[in-house]
Amino acid sequence: MQRYIQRRRIKKVIKQLSVRLVKGYGSREYFSIGQIERSSSELSKRQQQIALVLYVDPQDLNLEANLALKSLRRDVSNDFFGGCDYTAQDVLSLLGSGGWKGGRMDDDMSHRFGMNSRY
Repeated sequence: MQRYIQRRRIKKVIKQLSVRLVKGYGSREYFSIGQIERSSSELSKRQQQIALVLYVDPQDLNLEANLALKSLRRDVSNDFFGGCDYTAQDVLSLLGSGGWKGGRMDDDMSHRFGMNSRY
């Protein structure tokens, strides 16, 4: 149950910060600690730790000295990336596109069979 709550908390941080970071600093491989601290200032302390683990270069975080962040980064890697190492770019790609956002349908076949059908 605790892992489920942690995954939900991580997804919430990804959803809140990804758009803000790309809009403010552009898409990049890693963000600096200052950029993450500034963007996540209104989040709770635990969510700020999650944001650091998600978007900052692990060498900048000095994970060997901070075991809590190291454990959290390992959990994120196992839950979202199959145990492989990841970058901030990989985290940003998790958000993905949401598909059709409304608007006019010009395709009669999609109208008949549904918006997400391929006939």
